[in-house]
Amino acid sequence: MQNRGLGCGLFQNGMLLLTVSISFLVQLALIYVPFMQAIFQTEALRAKDLSILLCLAGTSMALHEARRRWERRVFGMGDIAEMA
Repeated sequence: MQNRGLGCGLFQNGMLLLTVSISFLVQLALIYVPFMQAIFQTEALRAKDLSILLCLAGTSMALHEARRRWERRVFGMGDIAEMA
C-alpha cells in the first residue's frame, strides 16, 4: 500500500484542505453564532483561550511536519511507502 501523505506537500492535497477548512468553519459557527450557542449550549472562547489552542495546534502541526521531513531524509521515499 502506498503512503501518499508522506510524499504530498502540506498544501498540495486540495480535498484535505477543503475538508479541514469546512470543519473549522462549522466549529467556529457552533461556538460563536448566537442561535447555535443556544442549541448546542456552547459559550464563546476568550481570546486568551483561543490563542492557547491555536499555539498548541500550530506546535503539533510543526512537529508533525518536522517528523515527515526527517523520515523523508533518513528513509527515502521508497522505503516509507513500503513500510506502510
